[in-house]
Amino acid sequence: MKKRIGIAGIGLFVLATSLSSCVVVAAGAGAAGAAYVMGSLDGTMAASPEKVVDAAKDVLKDKDIKVVSADASGVDGRVVGKTALEKEINITVKRTEANMSKVSIRVGTFGDQEISREIYAGIQNKLGIAPPPAAEKTTASS
Repeated sequence: MKKRIGIAGIGLFVLATSLSSCVVVAAGAGAAGAAYVMGSLDGTMAASPEKVVDAAKDVLKDKDIKVVSADASGVDGRVVGKTALEKEINITVKRTEANMSKVSIRVGTFGDQEISREIYAGIQNKLGIAPPPAAEKTTASS
């Protein structure tokens, strides 16, 4: 019985250690740009929620993704799109301070890092924000 508890304890320790290292990698990536964590790409942009939502709608339209709904205020916003294969794209925006917004992009139920990053870069481009260096592409999966 004691052996089972010891093995289970070691397993939990290994799991906790590996998960915490993923969070550290994600946090490090977030400091300089956008971080992809658990299916969602999160980052900040120097723009109001209204401007981010307008740019996000334009990016989805440029990619021939149907914009299902879009709404924005001075404090937050949301854009929902659907791909041809009915994969839902959710872009949420929250003002963090004057002229700064947190942007979260989730593609489908489990996320799609490549499409999320394309949309994020497209929004930055529409807003005239220079994208971070290419070395920024860090994943949180270990």
